[in-house]
Amino acid sequence: MPKLKQFPACRIAIYPRDHRPPHVHVEFRDGDRCTVEIETLLVAGTVRPPNKLKEPLAWIAANQVELLAKWKEIVR
Repeated sequence: MPKLKQFPACRIAIYPRDHRPPHVHVEFRDGDRCTVEIETLLVAGTVRPPNKLKEPLAWIAANQVELLAKWKEIVR
């Protein structure tokens, strides 16, 4: 699983052989997990409190083009 970004509270990764639509996994140190669609920023999963997604969502939004390219490279 290629780790794309590490924050103090979480990491963002893409899993090889994953399913469509293109998305990233956001995995928090406290065990919370969710997926975020790269193009729409739609979040699937439960993260409490929701505001802890602020930093990773901002990074994903700022890096959408690169993340879509990385998705195509990693997911086969």
